[in-house]
Amino acid sequence: MKTATLRYFCFFFVFFGFLLLAQSVFAAVPIQDRNLNGAAAAEARLKLISAAESFLGTPYRYAGVDRRGLDCSGFVHLSFREGLNYTIPRSSEGIYSWAEKIADADLQPGDLVFFVTDGRDVSHLGIYAGGGRFIHSASEGTNTGVIYSRLDENYWRRTYKGAGRALPWDRNSPAPVPGRASPGKALPAWGNSGFFTGFGAAWIWGDLLESSSSVFRGVSGLLTLGVKWSVYQAGLELRFGWDQTLQMFRVPFTISLGSDTFRFFGGPAYTFGDPVPGTADGERQYKGGGDWLWELGCFAAFPPLAFGRGAVSVYGELAWQPYYLKDDKKFDFNSDITANIRVSTGIRYSYKL
Repeated sequence: MKTATLRYFCFFFVFFGFLLLAQSVFAAVPIQDRNLNGAAAAEARLKLISAAESFLGTPYRYAGVDRRGLDCSGFVHLSFREGLNYTIPRSSEGIYSWAEKIADADLQPGDLVFFVTDGRDVSHLGIYAGGGRFIHSASEGTNTGVIYSRLDENYWRRTYKGAGRALPWDRNSPAPVPGRASPGKALPAWGNSGFFTGFGAAWIWGDLLESSSSVFRGVSGLLTLGVKWSVYQAGLELRFGWDQTLQMFRVPFTISLGSDTFRFFGGPAYTFGDPVPGTADGERQYKGGGDWLWELGCFAAFPPLAFGRGAVSVYGELAWQPYYLKDDKKFDFNSDITANIRVSTGIRYSYKL
């Protein structure tokens, strides 16, 4: 394999791997470092508690992190994701290490409460809702699953470890009261379930296997209409792009399934113009112009950042778009694989309907 080819493969392997790991990498940044003051701080706490209350009655499930079942840390993790579109550490110990430790006297609705129920390490947690009550996912007792409990109950008083803060608190702002409307307009959080639309634009990277000095191969766009539930989503997508290397315009119609950060997509694709890439030994002509073929691929993205009624994310795509040689020529690995693979990176905005 040529040095340039190896360099390309190493680059894209690292890039897609980083996209998949980004959710864990960025989870280490505490929310309390963000500039949320006054009404914004109170509203953020209300959104968190509202998301937590939406899981009441969900059964307990070890390692569960969706509405089919939740463990204690999965419940808190998903409440932050759905209520505030923010990813926090997944384990009880990880959340305890990540949160800012506060005195019990400073405990406010939206803060976190931690317990040592097994051994000497933090093994349970919940979201404080005010009035001495907290919401959590209980694994044992009379009631299990996501429920309300009180800090002054014998078991929880005996196992209580302390309180933590993940959201900022302004002593001059009104305390958030669960069950009341938050001040200002309520925007639909991207993490909540519902319908959405979106658009994106991407750069198609240069010939991967050919010895080309150009990193530009073309541009592509993306229009989406989909539905989101929990951390998953499905969508109908119109993808279109100009491929300078193949000298043609391509319009795939795809269905995508997955999450905010990783999805598979596939569907029929129509090609305008015969794909004719330039090669070292002349032109290789492919079938497919003016005809329906297909496209399959995967989409990986950084965790989305909330923006207005939606979210922005940087993404990458690896797609297989098959064409077939017109003439009776031998298979050439570099040219033919380059013609049939698309690698692109871009930015997308998803808008909550």
